[in-house]
Amino acid sequence: MKLVTNSSLLMGVCLSVSAVQAQAQSDNAPEEIIVAANRIEQSLSTVLAATTVINKEAIRQSSAQNLAGLLAGVPGMQFSPSGGQGAQTSLFMRGTESDHTLILVDGVQMTTNSGPAGRLEFIPLDQIERIEIVRGPRSSVYGSEAIGGVINIITKPNVQEDFSGSVSLMAGTENSSNANIGLQGRVGNTALSLNASSRETDGIDNSERGSADDDGYENDSFSLSLSHQFGERFSLSSTYSSFDAESDYDDGVVDTDSQQISTTVSAAFTEQWDSSLIFEQFEEDNMDAGAFGLTNSSTENTKLSWQNTYTFDASNLLSFGVDHQEQELRYSTFGALQTDTSRDNDGVYAVYIRETGPLDFTLSLRNDDNERFGNHSTGSIAIGSNFSESVRAWVSYGTAFKAPNLIDLYVDFPSFFFFANPNLKPETAESLELSLQADALGATWQFNVFRNDIDDLISSDATFTSLANIQEARIDGMEATVSSSVAGWQLDAALTLLDHENRGTGVNLLRRPEQTLSLNVAREFGAFDFAVNLLAQNEHLDIDPVSFGSSTVGGFGVVNLIAGYRINDEIGLRLRIGNLFDKEYQIVDGFNTQDRTAQLSLNYTF
Repeated sequence: MKLVTNSSLLMGVCLSVSAVQAQAQSDNAPEEIIVAANRIEQSLSTVLAATTVINKEAIRQSSAQNLAGLLAGVPGMQFSPSGGQGAQTSLFMRGTESDHTLILVDGVQMTTNSGPAGRLEFIPLDQIERIEIVRGPRSSVYGSEAIGGVINIITKPNVQEDFSGSVSLMAGTENSSNANIGLQGRVGNTALSLNASSRETDGIDNSERGSADDDGYENDSFSLSLSHQFGERFSLSSTYSSFDAESDYDDGVVDTDSQQISTTVSAAFTEQWDSSLIFEQFEEDNMDAGAFGLTNSSTENTKLSWQNTYTFDASNLLSFGVDHQEQELRYSTFGALQTDTSRDNDGVYAVYIRETGPLDFTLSLRNDDNERFGNHSTGSIAIGSNFSESVRAWVSYGTAFKAPNLIDLYVDFPSFFFFANPNLKPETAESLELSLQADALGATWQFNVFRNDIDDLISSDATFTSLANIQEARIDGMEATVSSSVAGWQLDAALTLLDHENRGTGVNLLRRPEQTLSLNVAREFGAFDFAVNLLAQNEHLDIDPVSFGSSTVGGFGVVNLIAGYRINDEIGLRLRIGNLFDKEYQIVDGFNTQDRTAQLSLNYTF
């Protein structure tokens, strides 16, 4: 199979990292909890899905410049930035389309109804307390978009102390700077936190074409969270986050203003039955002033959910709920005519979880009633077993879908003889996955093998004057991860292998490398710590930005160095040197990436 034979060398590198002189990891680490998998709190070790959780300390230690840089080492995740900081960045999770991953901020769906997925390049790391990643279909829990998986970005901290805070300052190459302040505290049963930051950089020349000048980036962000416990049975929590970003590109500028709000009222009606009523709203205004004129788009998504969890006993749990969502888009640009602006969607779902020997299983079902295309049902089943204390395996099958966006449905371009199609159907997918997890040779290992068949993909029809559900794709993949502590060194490696094609043409999908390797080596020496990480990808197909024909972008390997020094318990310094060996490479054909960079940050906690 091409998926394996083309990558034997990379596999050998990845798997040999921790097979030498490995030591057993400590079993005293606290149990990790994840919510994103099934919209309820679960132990990470019991979830029958491929998951990754990144906490605040890991984000701080990474000194990453943006969210894509932080997540690039996660298995199954491939990013395609069209330039430096603030440039449009596409995510292809497990090789699926860039709008096939559901992006949530505090549970709020960041769907831009103009087409692109949530703008990951604009979400500031300073706001983020925790990131939960679930790879694989989740439409049977969330509805549209979760074909490749779900990323839940959490800004609300777990406030324990009466009062605490932090201040961080950063300066670096390209006249980059960042300032952040975070405050949090608790008075009785009430907790409050806020975070504000400002980042700017002169940037790089994003594109080989157009004006040969640096394309700057600015981002001001703010987040606020409040929670209160009313006795033992009732609680109220609310989060608000926003960013105002301005990103230059050759001969143009993009100004994006986004805000998300979520309010939850929870009640424990009985010892077995917990219930929550959740209001969510996402708004984004985007102005793109380019060489061809001004484009304005305004998105507003409002969602009301009722979620319930009923615990039968220690081994059996049922989660169920209903969602009502309203989506609206207002779009204007040269030559565009909008025929409608909104649609509604009602969803009902249920998740049954059984955790007991010899077999654990999770079953989820959902039905969405969409104003535009009617009813659509999805489902998922996963069965797992612990073969011993150190070996666990599971297999899953799931269906998923992506609803057509409002531009494809409602926006005509008569000046260019191109018209929307209000009769578009959802893009659909079926996925089968097998996972094996083991503790052996002093390391933790995980292997995930999956197949994803995607049908009814939306593309231009045969006349090139409209859109239709005419394409199909198949994606086979494997993810291998290993983590170990060797003589005081922490070693982590992840290898992603993909074999994918457009089944209508037999050609590989664009901008999706078949081999991606990430490797991180870290150690502490008293008050000093440092880490070296590597990201490597092989070549992939793309589109020539001049001829618009097929092109190939070469593979690359980039090394970053991060070092930290704790002056005392409150003050620390961190230095990050990105692209240590000043590698010249591209990810998107015709668009530049950053040369060697350096950032020095000062962090103070109180």
